[in-house]
Amino acid sequence: MSETSNSVTPELRYSPSSTTSPPSTASSRSPPFEASQPAWELPYRTNGTVRLQSSSSFLFIDCQADTSQNKKLRNEKQGFLLKNYHRRKKQASILRLKPPRTPPTQRFLADHSPSEQPTSDNADSTDEQAGWVDKGDSGQAALRSEMWSLKAYLSQGFVDPFGASAVKMTGSMNIYFHHFRIHTIAACYPVDATRMSIWWWQKAITQPALLQALLFLTAGHQATLESSNGVSSPVTKKSMQDSLHLRGDTLKTLNNIMQDPLRAVAESTVLVVASLVAIEAVDANIEAHNAHMKGLKRLIQLMGGLDTLDHMTLSKIYQSDVKSAALYNSRPVFPISSRWRSEIIQDSRLFLARDELDTPKDLASLGITIFSSLWYIKLDRTMKTFLQVIRRLILYYEYVQRNPASVMPTDNDLFLVAEHQLLSAGYIRTDPTDINEPLRLTLVVYLNLRVWHFQSFPFMEYVVESLRQSLNLSYSYLQTETPELLLWILVLGSLGSQGYKCHRWYLNRLIEITDRLGLRKWEEARALLGGYFYTDQISEKKAEEDLWNEVLLRETFPYIAPKLAR
Repeated sequence: MSETSNSVTPELRYSPSSTTSPPSTASSRSPPFEASQPAWELPYRTNGTVRLQSSSSFLFIDCQADTSQNKKLRNEKQGFLLKNYHRRKKQASILRLKPPRTPPTQRFLADHSPSEQPTSDNADSTDEQAGWVDKGDSGQAALRSEMWSLKAYLSQGFVDPFGASAVKMTGSMNIYFHHFRIHTIAACYPVDATRMSIWWWQKAITQPALLQALLFLTAGHQATLESSNGVSSPVTKKSMQDSLHLRGDTLKTLNNIMQDPLRAVAESTVLVVASLVAIEAVDANIEAHNAHMKGLKRLIQLMGGLDTLDHMTLSKIYQSDVKSAALYNSRPVFPISSRWRSEIIQDSRLFLARDELDTPKDLASLGITIFSSLWYIKLDRTMKTFLQVIRRLILYYEYVQRNPASVMPTDNDLFLVAEHQLLSAGYIRTDPTDINEPLRLTLVVYLNLRVWHFQSFPFMEYVVESLRQSLNLSYSYLQTETPELLLWILVLGSLGSQGYKCHRWYLNRLIEITDRLGLRKWEEARALLGGYFYTDQISEKKAEEDLWNEVLLRETFPYIAPKLAR
């Protein structure tokens, strides 16, 4: 806008709203007319008055009346500039909340999903396989879009611009919550991490105790990852201190809830306590776990039993139950609810249908060695069923990593049911040729290592230790009669025990069996493992490389994922 003129010839001037910097109280300058504004639409002129439409982007001023003595007009100009400045800022904020128009270059699906070349029978493009192509009314695509639009604004320093959380969030807490949604969720749920991240976000922002519980879990998880990746000690120490501080806040908030008779028996409280049981189980905090488990049993009893609870609350209860049972190598406490089981809508297709699933070509040989072996015939009937079910679950798990649009809301519960049944079984052995128990525990290790991705959580040490003890009776038999089966068991045990005390035991025996089978390259070992239950996963490549280097060097690395004392 040209400077104020006092000439006799009147001039038409306007103030644009396109500026994004704070307006000055001094006279402003104006760019040319925008193309969308008709140049011939002149305002109705009065003596020194201004015509301003609330929705207009321009302010038309009579230059004859625009003098230094006209305070009213000067105030209206300044008000117009301020109003449009704030409007532009608001529009910019809204645009940041919208989903990006172009897909990110980095794939945000779980990084264990293998890449696959597009074929005519599969997705039309690599982007579609990665889940970034919107397939019309696809619910999965809509959820994915919502998830990452959520990430778009929360990742602005990891801060919620609306301040919607039930507790005041610090910078560190925002970072931990971001880590929880992106990394911890992916480790805790085999499939559909996008939807689960949204669900937990919706629950946590309204429940202080739940939010604090998730944050202290994530701070501990981040500290473990920092330690295992060689991050400096002060950084790791801060994450652990934050975890302990958040843990104290969680217990304080939960104790306050328990003082209220109504809130104490609310379903939201059951969800919080079940989450604490799961957290303390995977963190292997025995004393705290036992206290929370006792409280969870009492709350469920006061609520009227399992069947009175929501499906997702029950899922969390069962998740906490199976992790507790894996920690102690015991049977789960809570029986599977028939109502909850009937709500798993994929159940009949996966477990009861006789037709084969859509098996990727590279997984056609999965388990073929198991089912064609002589020792398979001698197994207990229940173990044969377990092996068949786990094979179908692994195939489905790998399939949905490549085709995420096929995921259904209750698919994570399928893996809970399988692990619950495995942990509910138990084989009393006196015969060294009875290998049912080592096989059962190997399947538990596989689920927690290659499906749940819990290797970095301390409870994994207890799981692989249980497997080690079960091998004592049958080790000589396995070594002599079924060396390839023993190779599979030892590889899983060695991967799961990296960074733990029993890793040396597994490594020494893995070295022996690779020498016995004449294996010198990982590709040779991988070919044998493929006939059992083993798939390629991008996120596990480094662990496999480290393990095989240990085998070749005949010694453990000086630094392997040290676990923090809790």
